[in-house]
Amino acid sequence: MKNTFTRRTLLKSLAAAPLVLTVSNVLAAEYPSKPINLIVWSGAGGSLDTYGRKLAELLSREMGWTVNVQNRPGGSGAVGVSAIMAQPADGYNILVLTGTLTFGIAQGLIPFPLDSMRLVRAMQAEPSSLAVRKDSPLQTVQDFVDYMKEHPNGLKVGGHAPAGFHQYVLFQLMQQGGFKSGWIPHDASGKIPLALLGGHIDVAVMTPSSGLDQVLNGDIRLLGVTTEERSAFFPEVPTFKEQGFDIVDSIWRGLAIKNGTPENIVETIQAAVDRVEASPDWLAFQEREKQENINLAEQGFTEMVSAQIAGQREFLKSIGLIK
Repeated sequence: MKNTFTRRTLLKSLAAAPLVLTVSNVLAAEYPSKPINLIVWSGAGGSLDTYGRKLAELLSREMGWTVNVQNRPGGSGAVGVSAIMAQPADGYNILVLTGTLTFGIAQGLIPFPLDSMRLVRAMQAEPSSLAVRKDSPLQTVQDFVDYMKEHPNGLKVGGHAPAGFHQYVLFQLMQQGGFKSGWIPHDASGKIPLALLGGHIDVAVMTPSSGLDQVLNGDIRLLGVTTEERSAFFPEVPTFKEQGFDIVDSIWRGLAIKNGTPENIVETIQAAVDRVEASPDWLAFQEREKQENINLAEQGFTEMVSAQIAGQREFLKSIGLIK
């Protein structure tokens, strides 16, 4: 009798399994059946927010989706990552994130391992730059280095996020230039040009697009950019490398979702991003915002991020954030 009950229970379980899979597949096939949230992990007004809002606009236009943008700044991305991790793995909460992810994971600020997410696509890349007000006496990266060597911590230097990409650029410049500098972090890249023009900082380490209008109208001058060769967008600005500082780096921006999201939903999101990236409006936006189209798919994106996490530990150790 006992064996018969066990056998019946097993048969019922096996019979139910295809039904569960069928329901899951049907739900995924109907995706999206409700609004999608783009969780931008920085404050409003910066480069990441601009990217996220353009993406939302084009997903709505190209795919007919209803897309809401939600800003979740804080914790070098920890707040944004936590926001998607608290939700079901169903594709309705998509994280808009940047290269600061690697620093946050490396120092433990983001309390989730990399494999808790699927890195769907890296869509933009942009260099850092050393920037000053138009009336600054500094004309080159070397001028900045020389001043800081003669006056340790003599200038207020700031940028987006504590212990992130831009502070890492400053760290490399400090190593190669032999000077010391403090760091004044801001929670949104859009606040950096305001802080610079308002005199709250003297020098900014920032993406050019963070203050693009001010750069283009001359209120902010770029002393150098971290590209390998001069940028086609800013051909008059010398690279760090040609000024004697071997710093070549860029920050990526892209999308991630919670791991465990059904594969056909992931594929639907990836196909939607393909369509956005092929649209003339996206290409015009990238040109206008001075962004490189890197279009790095999931495998390559994940490999790049894994390598960056491993390579940034020296910097984090140097500023006492990890042992």
